[in-house]
Amino acid sequence: MEDFFTAVMATIRKAVETQFKGNISRASQAWGVTGDNLNKWLNGTRSPTLEKISPILNQIGAYLACSNESGRNVCFVNAKIAPAVEGALPPEAEDYMAAPLVGEVGAGPGYIPQEEIKSWFLVYRNLPAVRYRRNLIAVEIGDHSDSMQPTLNPRDIVLVDRDDRDIQRPGHMMLVLDPDGAGMIKRVAVQDLEDGDSRITFYSDNAMKHPPQVYSLRRDYMGEWEKIIVGRVIWAWADVREK
Repeated sequence: MEDFFTAVMATIRKAVETQFKGNISRASQAWGVTGDNLNKWLNGTRSPTLEKISPILNQIGAYLACSNESGRNVCFVNAKIAPAVEGALPPEAEDYMAAPLVGEVGAGPGYIPQEEIKSWFLVYRNLPAVRYRRNLIAVEIGDHSDSMQPTLNPRDIVLVDRDDRDIQRPGHMMLVLDPDGAGMIKRVAVQDLEDGDSRITFYSDNAMKHPPQVYSLRRDYMGEWEKIIVGRVIWAWADVREK
């Protein structure tokens, strides 16, 4: 196991150098870990757990067979085919993934308790936005959550990649956590401050009704990025019957 972690940290160290030009602060923001933890992992004064480093390895393309995946493989049994294609061959199960469907507020970064899973949502693996992604969850927008209108409406469903927590480019739609740990879909921008802190701003598309929410990484989240960003929204399904 020691040799395994040595190889893993060598891979992460190389990624910091090549992708972020050795800037540990930028790497920690992109990977959703604290700069202090990442620095101690790299210099060997602290050993990471598999749960902590698996998302990093997924983002840099070094996958672990034992990583924490949300999605499950699908097995179709007498799959019901829509009448428009009666007589066609049934779908191939390996082309699909079952992503757990959870509520917006309860969608956190760790393991999802069985009681939080409302259902399972079939995801077509070959969609360009989905291809090569694995740690996916489907999140239902809350009944009274109108902060992302007109882009997203209550009861719409978004697909979130929990391995993609890169917030270097402002404006990406992300599943984030407020300081109390409640999940919500927002756009995110980060500004590094001179005192070593970072200002995190959550933006709503419905800005007239929902002004930006501004937080301090140090004061509101104890300096821990993993308490802020759960993952990036990569796909959405909407009810358009009334549109």
